[in-house]
Amino acid sequence: MKTIDNDIYRTIIENLGVEIFVTDGEGKVLFVNPASIEINELDVDNIIGRNVRDLMNEGYFQESSTLRVLKERKTVSVLQHLRGGKQIIATGVPIFGENDEIEMVLTTSQDIEAVNQLLETLSQQQQEIQELTQELSRSFGFETVDPASIKVRATLDRVSSMDIPVLIYGESGTGKHTAARYIHYTGNRRDKPFIVVNCTSADEDFLAREIFGEEIRTNDGQSRTIRPGKLDQAKEGTLALNNISYMPPRIQAKLFEYIDTGKYKRVGSDHESSSSARILAMTGMDLQSLSETGMFMKPLYYRLATVPVSIPPLRSRTKDIPQLASQYIARYNEKYKTKKILSRDALGKLASHSWPGNLIELDQAIESAYILTDGPVIRGETIHDVLHNPGEDSESKSAVYCEDIIPLKEAKHQLEEQLVKRAYEIYKTTHKTAEALGVNQSTVSRILNKYRT
Repeated sequence: MKTIDNDIYRTIIENLGVEIFVTDGEGKVLFVNPASIEINELDVDNIIGRNVRDLMNEGYFQESSTLRVLKERKTVSVLQHLRGGKQIIATGVPIFGENDEIEMVLTTSQDIEAVNQLLETLSQQQQEIQELTQELSRSFGFETVDPASIKVRATLDRVSSMDIPVLIYGESGTGKHTAARYIHYTGNRRDKPFIVVNCTSADEDFLAREIFGEEIRTNDGQSRTIRPGKLDQAKEGTLALNNISYMPPRIQAKLFEYIDTGKYKRVGSDHESSSSARILAMTGMDLQSLSETGMFMKPLYYRLATVPVSIPPLRSRTKDIPQLASQYIARYNEKYKTKKILSRDALGKLASHSWPGNLIELDQAIESAYILTDGPVIRGETIHDVLHNPGEDSESKSAVYCEDIIPLKEAKHQLEEQLVKRAYEIYKTTHKTAEALGVNQSTVSRILNKYRT
């Protein structure tokens, strides 16, 4: 084993930024490094070989950690006031010899001003982190006042820095995707990719390639082409799986293996690949019940539900409505380059609504009222008109039904057309319609084009 000679040790000690002040068992100074000379404002030529008692008498410092160590025979920390007015925290450590006598005292110290500056810097950084978290909360809709959503926020904050899968469930439009983004962007993976996959694809093979990637070999088997999947793209970030209850059993098994081992196989490959992407799963269905009936893989459910997060519907967090409404108004003030506010009666109308479409419906209602309002104040009657569409019977407006006894296949087509068109009337965009119905945006566009007259 290679040894380090004394010159190297001395070089290390002399270049440390921490003060080192060494005396013998009588208090005679044996060694001081440059940091000690600077902090204590010592004249090194007049220090070496002198006793610390004399240095105290000459006013170099008011109290000596070295003398306290020699007296108490243990490690001691003291606050020292130096001759130049500086304050330091000095810690002396006894070094005992064979006869249990103190042979040396090793003292280190830190400038209190420097320590205070460090603490102030750390405090400022902590404040910046807190402000950033609050800003993220506002942007993601989680700056809440309702007890139900405060509890959810606390859970999200707890799991954001934990490297575990998280199951997020709740009704359509409650903000499951927002919760997933909040977990990612407030956690330690915030600088890594955030990738979302919708599991409602009817093509099982397509979904498998989408998540795990694909390996394509030439006919002679001599070369291969790798098409990366979302696990590859997420890398050390987060893979969020939306509508995971629709995931086919074969893919559920592959996902369970990945969560359990960190390994997976691309479609068409015999080789294992690895990823450290974190899994967040979202669903509007009761996965536990589905797992009990065999409709969802029970081991996968248990892996995902280590810390389940239930996002309450808007009707259960009505105290948040004024704050959410203000955020939406601010967004549309920016979007439409004007300035509008909600009147008190408008807020009352919003608070009394049942919100079956949750946050998506609230957002849509406020934007509609914003557009329909000419002046700077959005009134309660405008909100009422947007929510209830006067002149149209509410039951017939929302009903989805078959017109007669017809073949089942034709009935399915009728219900599909009515449901998608009705949802599109409410949510205005194919993206929001798809999210509300739990399908891909392309599926909504295809159905609308198919039945458009």
